[in-house]
Amino acid sequence: MPHMKHSRLAKAHGLIRLSAIYDLVVTLGFAFLPTASLIFIGLKALHAELGLSGELPDASSPSTMMFVNLMGSVVTAWALFRIFRPSLAAGAADTLARALFSLAMITALTQGASPLIVVMLALEVAWGVAQAAVLVRVRRPRAPADATQAVVSSDAHR
Repeated sequence: MPHMKHSRLAKAHGLIRLSAIYDLVVTLGFAFLPTASLIFIGLKALHAELGLSGELPDASSPSTMMFVNLMGSVVTAWALFRIFRPSLAAGAADTLARALFSLAMITALTQGASPLIVVMLALEVAWGVAQAAVLVRVRRPRAPADATQAVVSSDAHR
């Protein structure tokens, strides 16, 4: 039984690390002004190509870009932490952060943001659900296979 718990813990750490790698790949470009500007140019072109309604962030605004770089920097640092030190606590905190990010995206969508956000939202929710599930599995104790047998046999002796 301790081996099964260790196996579940290893799987949880693996998923936490994998979600961190995803975050690093997706957000590293936002941490730096030149790459964030290029990402916004690409998003603007995709938005126009698809003929989408809604609003994209104003990449020419210094305040917008400061917040974009701040978000990219913090998520990059958080991702690196989880890559090198995956833990159940980090996975739980990240699951909460994903729920908060998802709520912010839903709010933005209801207020007229570009539907391109739906792709990010779907991935955010998927990673959050996957992490939550693996965290619950690790925390839930499994009943030993022979526990039911012991109950049945003890009743038989009465």
